[in-house]
Formats: sequence, C-alpha cells, structure tokens
Amino acid sequence: MTAASQPASESPTDGSSPGAAGALAPYRVLDLTTDRAWFTGKLLADLGADVVKVEPPGGDPGRVKGPYAGDIASPENSLQWWAFNRGKRSITLDLASADGRGLFLALVSTAHAVLESYEPGQLERWGLGLDVLLDTNPSIVLTRITPFGQTGPYAHLKATDLILAAIAGPAWMAGDSDRPPVRTSTPQYFQHAAAEAAVHTNAALYHAASTGVGQQIDVSAQLAASRTTMNALATPFIDGTILQRSTFGEPVPAQPYRSIYHCADGNIMATVGFGPGLKGYLGWLRAEGVTLPAFLEDLTDDDFGPTLLEKQPPEFPTRVSEVLAEFFATRGKQDLTTQALVHRLMVVPINNVADIYDDVQLNSRDYFQPVEHDGRDPVLYPSMWVHLTQTPLASNGRAPQIGEHNTEILIDELGVKPADMALYQEARVV
Repeated sequence: MTAASQPASESPTDGSSPGAAGALAPYRVLDLTTDRAWFTGKLLADLGADVVKVEPPGGDPGRVKGPYAGDIASPENSLQWWAFNRGKRSITLDLASADGRGLFLALVSTAHAVLESYEPGQLERWGLGLDVLLDTNPSIVLTRITPFGQTGPYAHLKATDLILAAIAGPAWMAGDSDRPPVRTSTPQYFQHAAAEAAVHTNAALYHAASTGVGQQIDVSAQLAASRTTMNALATPFIDGTILQRSTFGEPVPAQPYRSIYHCADGNIMATVGFGPGLKGYLGWLRAEGVTLPAFLEDLTDDDFGPTLLEKQPPEFPTRVSEVLAEFFATRGKQDLTTQALVHRLMVVPINNVADIYDDVQLNSRDYFQPVEHDGRDPVLYPSMWVHLTQTPLASNGRAPQIGEHNTEILIDELGVKPADMALYQEARVV
C-alpha cells in the first residue's frame, strides 16, 4: 500500500493539500461525508493527511446551503463548504454506477481511511461495505458517522441537530430555569461527532500501521452529544438528583451574587465568591476612587470570612451586585479585565465574534490565517488550533471546486487513460 503525499507549499493558492510535515502527512483519506461530518476530514487535512473529497457529479449537495460569500448563491460560494473543506482535494464519482465503484475501489487500494456519513446500509447497497473494502485493502479504516450509530432500535432514524440536542440531553440544560428548555443557537452536535470521529480515526490508523489490520469505527452523534453533559449525567448515580439548569449569571446558593454585568461596550462575567473575593472587589473600587455606601464601608477585616452572609440581611448580595453594576457600567470590558487581573480578581469579557477576531492572545498565536481565493481578497480563517513543534499543522489553501482534482488524481495518480476519462465524463461517471 502506497501513501500519497503532495509537494510542500508555503502558501498554496488552490484547493490542494500541501502535504507539509504534518503528523498525518503519509496518509490518504477518502472523504464520502455529507455536510454533517465534513469536519472530520477537515481536521485530518489540518494534520497533514491527503484528504480526497469524493463528490457526486455536479457536486456535494451540501454546497447549496448558505450563507454564501457576498450573498451570491453558488455551490462554490457556500461559507460552510469553505470552512469545513479547506485542504481537501475534490474528485467526482457516481458511486451508484459500476464504473464509479470500480474507480473508487482502485482509490481504496491506495488509501488508509474512508470516511462516510450516509444512512446505515448505504455503502452496502452500493456494494462498498466493510467486507468489500477490506478485501480491496486489508488495512483500510472505515469511519462511519450517523445520528444514532449503525445498530440499535434508532439506527435507521433520521435526526437534525435539534433532535440530537433533545434526545441526548443538552437541550434540558439550556435556557433559563423559569421556562422550558431552549435550543443552542448554532447547530453543533454533529460537529461533536465529527470531531470524535477524527480522534478515533487517528487511533485506528495507528493500530492499522502496527498490525496491518483495518477496522470499522461506528460513531453515534447521540453519544457524542451526551458526552457534552457528562457532569450532569453523573448526578443521579451520585446523589439521586437530576441536575437542574439555572439562569446564566443569576444568583444561586453557591454564588449569591450576580455574575453577568453590562459594561460600556458589552458584558462581562465577574465572580465575586464569598468574603475574601468581596474584599478584593471593594479594594479595587476604593483604588478607583469610588465612594462606597455605608453598609460596605463599615465592614471590617473580621467580617470577610465564610460566615459573612450569615451576619448580613437577605438583601445584602443584591445590594452588593448593584454597587458593582454601577461601577462596571462606565468602563470597557478590556479595561475591566486588565484591571481585575492587577487586583487578582476573576473578571472576563463576554466576547462576540468581532472581539474574538481582535483577541490579542489568539492573534499572538497566529490563530487567524489569510487564505487566497480566486478573484477576491484573501479570506481570514480560524486555522492554528494547535501548535506542534515537530509536525506543524498544514498551511492549507481554500476548499476545492467541484471535481477540481479529477485529472490530477484519476489520470496522473490512478493511471486512468485520458480516452477512458472522456468516456467516464460523457457517461456522468465523473
């Protein structure tokens, strides 16, 4: 079995995988995933693998899902496609045709892993199940991502991200305590499954390299979503209770003061805690020239202990929160965060997307990288999600266009004759 690699490139401008010195640079991955699991191949491409996205003729159906760059609807303009398919190469194959399956199996013989997220049984209906893939390549890893897994009473049920959030538990934990559960604003639970699939694929590739034996990885998005509530899942077995959601930032017995405050340019989260924490905040306000109300000015060092609230009237935490709210309201969140660090207090900005883009810590670690796109200015992508000293992440280019690498992969690498390629194209096999 040969490992595919691409020439290294400092700044690729097409959709090719540069094959830099990434941890997975020797590996080739065939990506059959739908949009719910594109992320798996993207992570492997970041790690240096040559990820070949196999699309049906005409392109992956997920390409027609917005939002679109410049609000121009086009299969080449989908921002989701751009985000989750960077660093991949694209070929088109009709896997429902005998010729398409033959070409795919020829690619399997050169590959190390296959990713797919169709309904259970789809590969088998095409004659491309695990047994066929292993007959073609005994060390191949087949990773399958579905809503509920390949087996069980739910295996053949469909699911949206909202269904996963509900059935796996995260929706129960979302929202305010005085109303029914709410959905998470951005779909994410298939992405959790896709990320787990990337981790498990890496483990299986290690096993295959050590033993020469391939295997199937069955990833359930339901299980991946349940793992996001792992703290809540334990409570019935620990103390017989069900963990209840609380309104974010509002007082609870363990944190009697407000946590979320408005400030001059947004919001912050401030953790006051019990006596010692409050003493620190009052010291900060005094240092800023704030005149404290008598109920706070009259507190002595002896008062700032674990029994502080027991000695105060019930409205004490609310009155403290009001004083802090008045102080925070006139200052910006970055200034508040910086000053809180000086006083060794826990204040953090609640960042929006624009704030994250300007974050000094992320930018100091080169998190955002410019990527060239045909006919437009470079686009900044969140890219450097980990720094590896010996096997750095690949400096991948833009997501590929439909079938952009058909000639490169099918003719140059696989050895398909140009005359045969023309026939395949005429028959809509590619």
